[in-house]
Amino acid sequence: MDGRTVLYRGSLKSCNYHCSYCPFAKKPLSDKELRKDREQWDIFTRTFKKRSGEMGVGALMIAPYGEALIHPWYWEGLAHISALPWIEAVGAQTNFSFSAEKSLGIFTAAGGIPEKLKLWATFHPEMTTVLEFAKKCGQMGVRGVLLSAGAVGVPENLKLLQELRKELPKEIYLWLNRMDGLGRPYTEEEIEACLRIDPYFLRELTPPPAEETHCRGRLFVEGDGRLRLCNIGQVLDERWEGICQRAEGSFAEVQERDGQKQVWDFTQEPKCKRKCCTCYLAYGGREEEWNRMLFGSYPLFRIPRRPKAVFLDIQGTLIPEKEAVAAGLEGLFWDGSFLFFATTLPFEDGIRRCKKICRFFSGGVFAGGAHVVLERNGEKKEKFLFLDDSVVRVLESLEKNFSCRLFTYKKNGKVYKATLLRSVHKPWEKKERDEVLAALANMAGNGVRCFAEGNCLQIVDAKADKAGGIQVLCEWLGIAPEETYAIGDSEEDAGMVRLCGKERRTGEGRYGFV
Repeated sequence: MDGRTVLYRGSLKSCNYHCSYCPFAKKPLSDKELRKDREQWDIFTRTFKKRSGEMGVGALMIAPYGEALIHPWYWEGLAHISALPWIEAVGAQTNFSFSAEKSLGIFTAAGGIPEKLKLWATFHPEMTTVLEFAKKCGQMGVRGVLLSAGAVGVPENLKLLQELRKELPKEIYLWLNRMDGLGRPYTEEEIEACLRIDPYFLRELTPPPAEETHCRGRLFVEGDGRLRLCNIGQVLDERWEGICQRAEGSFAEVQERDGQKQVWDFTQEPKCKRKCCTCYLAYGGREEEWNRMLFGSYPLFRIPRRPKAVFLDIQGTLIPEKEAVAAGLEGLFWDGSFLFFATTLPFEDGIRRCKKICRFFSGGVFAGGAHVVLERNGEKKEKFLFLDDSVVRVLESLEKNFSCRLFTYKKNGKVYKATLLRSVHKPWEKKERDEVLAALANMAGNGVRCFAEGNCLQIVDAKADKAGGIQVLCEWLGIAPEETYAIGDSEEDAGMVRLCGKERRTGEGRYGFV
């Protein structure tokens, strides 16, 4: 993530709505309890403003039990925090029962920056109408506020939710949460109907296994200072005040480990006893490049990035296959993004290894950039960068010297990629790669590029790389690389990531788009 995210819950357990399925609608708060909630919020915001920069926090999201944004002190606190220069996003989960004009007036009067405001609005059909809810979403949108809207995917409400999708502006994402307590699996027809409303609904049906190491980039704070990694995680030993004390002067201190800078840990002992991350606040906040790709730098706000095209390495990124990854791919496909492979594998090998998901893809960059394919509307467009015949002859002469076998990949008899393969127990060393390059240095044409992948030494034209292939595809599609996203897990992928955006290392050791 660009910065860490703090979620604040508070002690507020009341709501101005009275939905039959919600326990917080049945407990009105006394004036004393409201004063306590406000005091806790004030204490939290004071410490947050003082220490969040040292913690490396970039976003704050209110995730209350009840409805927070009907109380002006939450708007004032969000405004003050949005004015902090290191904060990029503030927002809350809300039922949108308040006046957009009045509430934004409180926010801006307190110095709030509307461009940093991101709201997660939930539609409650028992308490409001489709037209009323959609109107309020539009009012916020025209004032520059980014938002997502959604509801529980109750099968009986699907027609109502389809109506809401039609009434909402197209740019507003309408999400659906899996219905807990349904008592049965969704039918295929219900899943298809949900996907037409929310292209990412399959992620709700394929929760990933819980893993604490993916949760160091967010912290869930209760009103009394207790901490969790997420809303469904167990309480941690440390408390908010302890985190703040430990943060004083610590964020600037970095250590060198394995040649990389390691920043101060958000929590000392991340704990989780869950088997799966079963709700969006849990799985959407994990430090995974897939979350960044789908929902931007701060995915917990659930506002899609919607890249026009996505380029994905195969080995290490798409393989081994994971249900959650396939669900994300299907969501991108339904949402209208072009999906492309970006691999050193030749076309046939890449398609064969990804046959379960290849229906979502429109071609890609293959053979390390020597072969570019666009498949669209039943037509196929290709570009090859071929090696000079003399290159192949030299490589044939090197087989014995390096105890390897030469494999070539051809189109119409012309070689576009060569591989020197040897035992899996004998990877190619840099010195050996340089020797091969030296042997090829005087070849005709524009030269070659060599790169090692374990026991394979790959040889392609000097101009062939993944970034160059992406540029070709972007030109064919009429889009800019800045409108795309790329994920890979090796140095061979770094160039394409730089083309698509700023290079960044994530907690997984992946390259990603900022």
